[in-house]
This record gives sequence, C-alpha cells and structure tokens, in this order.
Amino acid sequence: MQQIDLVRHGPVAGPAALYGWTDVMLQQSSPACLSWLSTQSYQHVLTSPLQRCRHSAAAQAQRLQLELVIEPDLKEMNFGLWDGVPFDEQSPCWPAQQQFWQQPFAITPPKGESLIDFQQRVLRAFELHSGSQYERQYEQHQHALWLVHGGVIRLLLASLLKIDLQQSSWLQQMSIAYGSVSRISRFNKQSPWQIHCIGSAGF
Repeated sequence: MQQIDLVRHGPVAGPAALYGWTDVMLQQSSPACLSWLSTQSYQHVLTSPLQRCRHSAAAQAQRLQLELVIEPDLKEMNFGLWDGVPFDEQSPCWPAQQQFWQQPFAITPPKGESLIDFQQRVLRAFELHSGSQYERQYEQHQHALWLVHGGVIRLLLASLLKIDLQQSSWLQQMSIAYGSVSRISRFNKQSPWQIHCIGSAGF
C-alpha cells in the first residue's frame, strides 16, 4: 500500500498577499500547526524548493534520517506581477484580482502562469514522484510526506476527484489551512487513489 500525506506549510511572515513564487519566510521556524508531524513515521520526504515548505520538510527528513527530495514543479502558482504584493482595495490591480478569484480558469495573472499550466506541471511532478516512490518501496506499507503549498494540494485533489477546473467554486469550498494534511493512498500501482481526508488539522 502506498500512502501520501499532502501537508501545507505553516503561516508565512508577511502581510496578506498572493504568495506564489515569492520566497517568503515562515512566521516561526517550528510552526505549532505542524507539531503533529513529530509523531509520524515516513519513508520518503518531498518538498517544494521554497523555504516556507523546505525548512519544515528538512527538519522532518533530518529527524527520520531520510534524504530530502526537492521538486521545483511543486512550487505554488506563479502569480506574476501580483506575486507577493500586499492586497490593497485601492490598487488599480484590485478589480482584475477580484475577477481572478472568481474565475481563475479564465484569468491569467499578468506575466504569471495560467491555471492549466500550473496544473500540468503539478500533475507531471505527481506522476513522476508517486511512481518512483512506489517502484523503490520494499516494505509492505509505504508512507510519504509531501510538504507543499495550498494551491498544489487543491489541484492534486481536484484532479483525483475529477473536478472540472472551469468550475471555480471548488477553490473557495476546499479549505486547506496552514499545517493541514490531506491523506491519499492506493493499494497498488494499478489501483485508483483514495482520499482519506481533506484539510485535516493533523493526526
């Protein structure tokens, strides 16, 4: 059996904004919302290269004496000119940002990436690493930690649930809080992925 815990990073140190490729720091080096990870045992640890994910993932890899695998394609969405800019209702960008939140499939952030491009790179990374982790497993039960971003987790779950990206309401309805876990598993490589929980506070 293969099991993956999709865990979102802790709270970031910065004002409210669209943090995509902006390499913002964590508020705390050891976020309280991720303390539950210390009770878990994993055979693989994988992360986004951005420090808000990588820092906590490195701590878990060190605790478990595992190699830390860093995957650039699991970075958050690139929000282009909006990336890392604090929200401001007086900004000339605000109306376009409001449209993006309502119809992310139809709006591409200026000099950013489209939702389709984001989805394609995330799914490419998912297929690569979930497949390679399965091939390397020797134990009967293999459990992996993927410490990534909220947008990455939402797109992976949407794909597994076969949600149409043009239906934007799922973005608002799927709560993926800081430090939360969404657990998926499959019996073998030919089995479909099953979703055990979405946005849980931890185990």
